[in-house]
Parts: sequence; structure tokens; C-alpha cells
Amino acid sequence: MPYEALSSCSKIRALGFCLGSVALLVLLGSCKNGNPDASSRIPINTAAGWSDSPFISGDGQRLYFTYSRYDFGPWYISGGTRPPVLSGPDRAGLHHSANPFDESDIYVATRNTDGTWSEAVNLGLNGAYGDSGGMEINGGNSFVWLQGNGTASNIVMASRNPNGTWEPAVDPGPGINDHSAGVIQGSPQLSADGKALWFTSNRPTGLGGKDIWFSSGSNGSWSAPANVGAPIDTAGDEDQFWFSPGSPDLYWNGPGGIMHCVSTGSTCSGTPAAVTISGCSLPSRVSITDDGQIMYFACRVPETGRIEIMFSVKQDAGSWGVAHLVD
Repeated sequence: MPYEALSSCSKIRALGFCLGSVALLVLLGSCKNGNPDASSRIPINTAAGWSDSPFISGDGQRLYFTYSRYDFGPWYISGGTRPPVLSGPDRAGLHHSANPFDESDIYVATRNTDGTWSEAVNLGLNGAYGDSGGMEINGGNSFVWLQGNGTASNIVMASRNPNGTWEPAVDPGPGINDHSAGVIQGSPQLSADGKALWFTSNRPTGLGGKDIWFSSGSNGSWSAPANVGAPIDTAGDEDQFWFSPGSPDLYWNGPGGIMHCVSTGSTCSGTPAAVTISGCSLPSRVSITDDGQIMYFACRVPETGRIEIMFSVKQDAGSWGVAHLVD
């Protein structure tokens, strides 16, 4: 879930639902009719239901996102007084639940040779409750995400077998997944070597609200998480940390929207600044291709509360171009 300004929004985190080099822009726009199956496939951005939490692979070839048949827009707009609406199409492989907060799976779309996206398929590692907010490493052969168990949610990891199936999800342990009363965790981000983990939590000893935390892994165990501290963490809510091994740029969600700074290795070299993307007033949940040129994100529409998955191309001057829907 990209924004949790409403007090009731933390419920989704607790129950496991995370609401939250590409071809040239001209090519992407011109290829809408290049795929003969495009008119019959279920798009990434559906007219009803809920697509959220995008993550683009480093090579720009795989786009992961969370999907539910339930539209959470009315729930957002009403401050939690109106229930989510069962309205979206039924994607293949989606597990169903009468509880909207327990129905979400992670899907992946693959880029076609003409620049369009294939129909999204169920990633195949989803559980019986809410799965959301995942990212790949190791060329898509390792995955980390948030998995619900019906009452709470855990950050988990899994590896892909040579035959394409997934090994059982592995819980990194109670140091990462704190289920003390009122404590949540989510939005995991793994380093390329799988030995460093950043995630979001509102656990005690932070700077206020939700903060970004860090843990290092060795021989199957993880260090006690440490708060990354100022200037990234503030008294407000921070979420969805992103970095690339080939770039000094750091991005995350903050009270001012998507925030950015240049890293000195362990922290920011200067004061973080909010990222402006024309065409989206409430962007969040950034991921960027390894060449640093294409940003994918979730854009919340204030009038409806709904989410649209979009992308932006980096401009010559270093700013980000106008937001475009991925399909």
C-alpha cells in the first residue's frame, strides 16, 4: 500500500496486503497495437480491482506487481468506513478470499519483443493469504516479499528450482519479523548478493512512525536490525527504500512523497529532496532499471483512491519526465 496517511491503513500491513533498459518512450507509445493479443489480455492496470506495488527487474524485462480483485479505492476515500469492493477480473492462478485483506497475489509480466508487456502470470510462490510487495535478485531466481498468514504478515524469501518451481518460503527470523502488539514490517529490499536487507517497520527505538531498518545476513542468520537514522528516517513515515549497486542514488517514500539523495556509502551526502514527476501528484514505491534511466512507480489518484502503475524516463538534465501508464 503506497500511502498510509489514514490511521486504519496499518491494518493492511498487519494482514499481509501491501497497498500500497526499456525501449525508448516513443517506441513504448507506438507499440500499443503491435501485440496481436493485446486486446484480449487482462492489462496490468485494470479498470477495477487493484494493481499495486510494482517492481521492475534491473534489465527492464520483468515487471512484478501485487493484484487483488478487490478495489480498495472506496475504503481509502472513506477513511476505512466503506469496505473494499469486489469488482476486478479474475487473473489466472489468483487465490480467492471472502476477506479482502487476505486476497492478493504477486504477478509478473514479461516484456515482449515489440516493447509491450505480456499478460501477467501468477509468480507461483503465493500462499493462502495475502502476498505483496516483492522484489527479485539473481536474475529472478531469488525473491523476497511480504506474506500473510491470516492474522499477521512476515517478510519471507524463496529460491527458484531449476524446473521453475519455488522452494518453500523461508522466514529470516524473529529479529526481522517482530510481532509485538502494534508492530508491522514490510517493503523488503535485498542487495544483489542477498546479504543485506532493508525493510520498513514501526518498531520501538525508531525516529517516529514507520522507519527504514537494515540487517546483514551471514550463514543463514540475520543481524539485529538497525535504524538507518537521519536524514532518511524522520519523525514521519518512511517506506519502500530503493537503491542500485551501480548507482549512488537512494530513493524511498517519505512524508513529502518520493524522496531522493546521493549516497556516501552509508547515508546521504546532502539534504534529501522530494522527486517531482509531472502527471502524478502522489507517486510512491520506486524501482529503477540498472541503467538508471527508467523509473517505475505506483501513482495514487486522489479523487478515487485508486492506484495506477506508471513509468517515467530520466531526462538529460537529470530530472524525471512525465508519467505514463505501463499499459
